[in-house]
Amino acid sequence: MVIFAALVLSLQNFGSRGYAQGKSGELPGPSARPTPTPAPKGGTKSARPAPIVAPPAPTIPAITYNQTIKSRLDPKASERAPNGNLFEEHLLNAKSSDLLAFQLQTDNPSLAVQVFDKDNAEIPLAKDASTGNFTITTRNNGLPGDGEYKVRVIGTVSHKISTSYALTVNRIGLLPEFYTERLQKIILNFRESDPASADETLSKLEELIKDDGAKPGAFEFLGIIYLYHRHDLEKAAKAMEQAIKANGAAVIKISFDSQWRRMVKSKSGDFNWQDPRNGWLRIRPGQLLLTDASHKSLATLNGAQIKNLTKQVSSTNNLVVIAADGVRNPFVFLPGTKEQAEADLVIKLIQSYVVKKNN
Repeated sequence: MVIFAALVLSLQNFGSRGYAQGKSGELPGPSARPTPTPAPKGGTKSARPAPIVAPPAPTIPAITYNQTIKSRLDPKASERAPNGNLFEEHLLNAKSSDLLAFQLQTDNPSLAVQVFDKDNAEIPLAKDASTGNFTITTRNNGLPGDGEYKVRVIGTVSHKISTSYALTVNRIGLLPEFYTERLQKIILNFRESDPASADETLSKLEELIKDDGAKPGAFEFLGIIYLYHRHDLEKAAKAMEQAIKANGAAVIKISFDSQWRRMVKSKSGDFNWQDPRNGWLRIRPGQLLLTDASHKSLATLNGAQIKNLTKQVSSTNNLVVIAADGVRNPFVFLPGTKEQAEADLVIKLIQSYVVKKNN
């Protein structure tokens, strides 16, 4: 009886647990055992579904300055803008100081260039009627900041025929305001009495020329440093010629008499100006300009006005004399180093870039 009572109690407890779990409460017999899942062919492990791999995101081809990218607008492959036009995009890493021109070559006149920043805001462009290039038309004609931009070629294309194009992003140099700011900083930081400052200044000028060799300012100051602080006439002459070719000037220190009179001999035997002044000579394409030390203009001559250009050599001075139409007395001045080599350079530059340019 005791064993039977214990068995009944055990069955009752099992049944109550089964009901609590939502089952019938019956003891599982042989027929209640789960049917085993047959093993897959070729092994005993269960087969697992293959993982779903997302397709790789399309990469945007990068643009290198001054190198041409050839591509096409294809009705089957190119993206489509909301207005229905097809477009291709290229990635450009640029600086806000860069002066850029976007050159697009294609037989399809409907194609144009667009530029977007990282927030997909469009940068205004305009097509130059003379060159056909697209240029930035922001306030300073530059990009709003440094970073990545998307350059888009967009246009109307036939439903079946693709259109080829060649895109070149030309970096012309620095925007004028950035160039001027850097040049002024270099000039203001130059210390005439410190030889180390000349080396530092030359290095910074060369860096500026590397970033923009089309503007004359760095070449002008480079010529001054080489001539008067490094006494390197050859490098000075080269820099001065580059300045003139960039539509700037060769800048020469000069001394002269306030009335442009010739030097007079003193009691000691030296030749000096009666009323000495210091100033500058600027030799430009087709023109020369004489100024005082504060850069106030004293005289301007073009090539056609210059009738005679001579040099007067002495043991201590090497004068340059310029006779011109419409001027009673010639302009007589002494170049900064007082050396014959500098006087020769002045005459050579005037003959090559002022007189011959107009005759």
